[in-house]
Amino acid sequence: MTDHGPAIRAKRAAYDAARAELFAEIRAALADNVGPSAIARDSNFTREYIGKIRDGKGPKDV
Repeated sequence: MTDHGPAIRAKRAAYDAARAELFAEIRAALADNVGPSAIARDSNFTREYIGKIRDGKGPKDV
């Protein structure tokens, strides 16, 4: 049987890093007065979720 653990852990670390970068970019766009609708279209999130990120009610771990 193949040990998939190392690959899974590596992919999870890459996912966590990419997610953190995405949310940082969303916050930067909001700070530059890019509207929630434009960010939602580009990120494939809802305007409401972008609003939560803007208001500090989004994910706490990124």
